[in-house]
Amino acid sequence: MPRHALTDSQWQAIGDKLPQRRGPRSVERDRNFIDAVVWMARTGSPWRDMDPAFGTWKIIYNRFRRWAIRGWWQELFRLLPVEEEYGSILDASIIRAHQDAAGGRDGPTENAIGRSRGGFSTKLHAVVTMEAKPIEVIATPGQRHEALCAEELLDFVRGDFCLADGGYDADRILQAARDRGLQPVIPSHSGRKKQRRHRRDVYGLRYRVEVFFHNLKRYRRIATRYDKTLVSFMGFVHVACLLLTL
Repeated sequence: MPRHALTDSQWQAIGDKLPQRRGPRSVERDRNFIDAVVWMARTGSPWRDMDPAFGTWKIIYNRFRRWAIRGWWQELFRLLPVEEEYGSILDASIIRAHQDAAGGRDGPTENAIGRSRGGFSTKLHAVVTMEAKPIEVIATPGQRHEALCAEELLDFVRGDFCLADGGYDADRILQAARDRGLQPVIPSHSGRKKQRRHRRDVYGLRYRVEVFFHNLKRYRRIATRYDKTLVSFMGFVHVACLLLTL
């Protein structure tokens, strides 16, 4: 088995969920294609330097792009069952973008490329389970504050509790969580005049979202963003999230 290839159990979990399955002969090609994309995500290699054992890089690239544009990577990720009855965690993490990631069609903002003193960056905002399994991930330019995406992510929270750090301490976020039947476990920001109390025993589990980002950034194609377009970058993010869910 090639390094970074899917295990038999992983393939069995997703093999029958792939789009465009046409018959027994396509199964081997599908698995080879998925293995090639996983290899690219793991190694961060340029497409032209892809291991030739997978076939012609341009064919693999074109199929990967087609799936990303049609949202099939995200759909495949969402098809896998992720159960959570206790609660979910919100957080965000900066992804440094390589200089070659600049110049994508439609401009940097549409492709979630931001500028800061450290250079180009993208910020990933995530909702994860208490077991560090991803539920939803979205991307914004790196300078965007995580609280601006909180209400969008709250729609994906599962369980009774919603954990987040003090950066999410805003009245609108707290109320949005309560409106969805969630109990917010968010410590008060130091600038709040009247400090709120929160469940410290539950908040102690917030570190698990950091575990998720740690595992996600083991995929070198994500730890450093090389893709010019957001659709390609998020394609790799959803591939990694898919594997982290298995």
